[in-house]
Amino acid sequence: MASFVSWNCRGIKYKNSDLKDIINNYKPVCMALQETHLKNDENIKIKYYNALSKNNDRASGGVSLLVANNSPSIPINLNTRLQAIAARIQMHSFITVCSLYLPPNQSVDQTQLNNLISQLPVPFLLLGDLNGHSPLWGSPNSNTRGTQIVQLLTDHNLSLKYQ
Repeated sequence: MASFVSWNCRGIKYKNSDLKDIINNYKPVCMALQETHLKNDENIKIKYYNALSKNNDRASGGVSLLVANNSPSIPINLNTRLQAIAARIQMHSFITVCSLYLPPNQSVDQTQLNNLISQLPVPFLLLGDLNGHSPLWGSPNSNTRGTQIVQLLTDHNLSLKYQ
């Protein structure tokens, strides 16, 4: 069975050994990274993986997808200001994987989230750190972002899987 991993690395530059440990333990077809803290001219290089990244002018935020070399993939051009990147990955059939990071102190309009979902070919996995809290996934209370995420799940008939 294929594995997919999501990791908020909070800066990837000095975490190559952590990244390699995760890859060796889970052997993911695809790994979604959030808060890579890379600048536009910086890239992730990891043996046996192709990296797709959306970085910033300054080293903050940022998302990446690491796709195993033996899994053919096609990047998806997303029309969004959100920190998101996506690719179609060929398994037995195609699956879309999107890495999303929503900073906790940044306001995100529900329309932006809906627009992102509408651009993802089905079936898709949305992996990321959305900085939302809700009893739906074990938090003792909710925040505004959590309410937004619940609305997104409801509006698009999506399932939530967390570990």
